Amino acid sequence: MYLVGGAVRDLLLGRAAVDLDLAVEGDGVAFGRALARQLGATARVHERFGTAALELADGSRFDIASTRAETYEAAGALPRVTRSSLAPDLARRDFTINAMALRISPGRPALVDPFGGRQDIERRLIRMLHPGSPKDDPTRAFRAVRYANRLRFRIESKTRDWIAGALESGAFEAISGDRLRRELVLLFSEENRARAVALLLRVGLFCALEPTLSRDRRLLSCLRRAEKIAGRHPGKTTWFLYLLVWAGGLDDGGVLRLCRRLALAGEDEAALLRWPATLADLTAEASRITPSHALGRGLSRDEIGAVAALTASRRLERALAALETRLAVRGRDLLAAGVPAGPRVGQALRATLAALRDGRISRKEELAFALRTALSEAS
Repeated sequence: MYLVGGAVRDLLLGRAAVDLDLAVEGDGVAFGRALARQLGATARVHERFGTAALELADGSRFDIASTRAETYEAAGALPRVTRSSLAPDLARRDFTINAMALRISPGRPALVDPFGGRQDIERRLIRMLHPGSPKDDPTRAFRAVRYANRLRFRIESKTRDWIAGALESGAFEAISGDRLRRELVLLFSEENRARAVALLLRVGLFCALEPTLSRDRRLLSCLRRAEKIAGRHPGKTTWFLYLLVWAGGLDDGGVLRLCRRLALAGEDEAALLRWPATLADLTAEASRITPSHALGRGLSRDEIGAVAALTASRRLERALAALETRLAVRGRDLLAAGVPAGPRVGQALRATLAALRDGRISRKEELAFALRTALSEAS
């Protein structure tokens, strides 16, 4: 049995392993099921790939797989899988730093490193295994950027050339929008998004998304600002914030093409399609807009944060904090104070919330303001 892939890489780097992957030369699914019974774990099996994902009672997880070989019948297609020994299993992997295994049984632990992954770790290098790698699976190019950004490595020159060749060949056109979007979600869910986009630009991968995406130096400072904004409002924004910032220079045609390329749907699709108009309107108002006005437009946190990053508007950023503002006063408080039941109660509460979000009243002034508003509307 072997510890494989990123777990070995992270062990050599002295980093906490994000993924724990085990491989067996044999029936990994049967082994996984047997181990799950011994550990009292739940096993989720994928017969096609010969894998079993085990989840223990404490929530910890790890994967067990049969060593396998893969062949690609077309660029960007999912591979055809056959069971194999360890050597072909390592040869199918994306980068040398992920093509290592640590034998943990039988016998003493031993590192298996046929492609020089340990040396590339020492050289801080992201290197693909062969020229056809980014054509077989073009998403590997985005993973190269993600690993280079995460580990502060550089992408080897031949690997960059192979990616450029795959772009020129049209291989990236075969990737589905869902797969491409998932790579962007992963990329923008890690730190240092500005550096990640700089790497995407350097290797030309923006062309696989939308050729008219911004490439100017100001973009990177806006992305850094977006990351700071997100850091000041943890858990309030998503990966989509950074896509909006990057799409800040697109026209209607550009956002439509990007929506289709990433197979966006629902609120994300609607937000991106209206993005040129949203950005133009809020940019014009950025110096005087109030949080309540910004929130009254029904925009998402990502949209508000992206405009704040692109315009450096602290007023707009305050709208993100204002989203969490809730009234202490309730309709029953106004009724108890003598306000007749009716639409004026709701109107007074909405006006009070806007005043509170804009900083025009304090918490202590909520009830008095709401009563004044309700009574003035009555007269």
